[in-house]
Amino acid sequence: MKKVTFFVTSAVIGIALFVGVILRVGPSSVWQALNYFSISKWFLVLVLYTFQFFLTLYRWKIILKSQGFEVPVGALAGSKLVGFTVDYLTPSPNVGGEAIRAYVLKRDTSVPLSQGLASVIIDKVMDFSYALPFVLFGIFYVLFTFELTWKIIAGLLVVSVTFVFLLVLFFYKMARKKEFFSDIIRFLQLHRLAFIARAMDKIAKFEQAIITFFNRDKKIFFRGIAMSFIGGVAVIMALWLILIFLHVEASLFDVIIISTLTVITFLLPIPGSFGSTETGVALIFSTLGFRPEDGVAYTLIFRSVDLIKIAFGLLFLSHFGLKIGQTIVKGQGIKDNNNGQATPPRLAG
Repeated sequence: MKKVTFFVTSAVIGIALFVGVILRVGPSSVWQALNYFSISKWFLVLVLYTFQFFLTLYRWKIILKSQGFEVPVGALAGSKLVGFTVDYLTPSPNVGGEAIRAYVLKRDTSVPLSQGLASVIIDKVMDFSYALPFVLFGIFYVLFTFELTWKIIAGLLVVSVTFVFLLVLFFYKMARKKEFFSDIIRFLQLHRLAFIARAMDKIAKFEQAIITFFNRDKKIFFRGIAMSFIGGVAVIMALWLILIFLHVEASLFDVIIISTLTVITFLLPIPGSFGSTETGVALIFSTLGFRPEDGVAYTLIFRSVDLIKIAFGLLFLSHFGLKIGQTIVKGQGIKDNNNGQATPPRLAG
């Protein structure tokens, strides 16, 4: 019940923010900006996003191949789209779909859940590793550009230092072939919780797969980082095209700042960051000297691409027997086709 209440409350806040920013900049102004965009221009943006998506699929494929699993791209696409949909529609900062992503992979292939979850975490680390410098750059740009209260400044610094510390600690632990997640759990005393205590052996199992990867397959890791960077360039190009088609004269520096700060707006616990992203991007555009209504139009265009992925993700959710409402709102409702019982994703081989 608490999860449902939180979901509804966060969704209402997001809708209120969206309506507020639309009324603030003017619906007609946003519509006028969108009129610059045509189907052919949108399709070109879609091509770049699709290229980036399949590049991430291939990156995940080589991670699994290094673990001894040959998985078809189609199976990976379904799993990844389901994970993206759950991440997008739940009020969480782009996390939460990893366990479901691994579970769907297990249901559709021969990959054990522990190995699948390990591959998903490795894939996520590659994303964070290349993107973190840009996110930190965006945070420091905000600190030196906007007039912020000391509480907000302290919060941004704490987030920055924490992310950097955890990433460095992760690589340090991997290099020394030591556990990372298990140590964090023990440090926070979470292992005293009964359900986590029961899962510690399973956590250690998938964590060992991660340690093995980082010590045996370093070339694949750096290859994956390179692919992440190429995919990031494709996204930057797509976002730059959106700005060009909206007649926004933005430099490469502007595009990087806008895209980086847009990522930060997705950290708020609102489903799809709906409303918070539109409000934040409008403010970013205004600060950079652009029209805020162009910022709202910009978010609506890249959201339209996300909606296509969500549509496919919902289809796959239904195909794999996942109850859409419970999976997204409550994080439950994974139906096992063998016995018809609903079971949440858990760490199991």
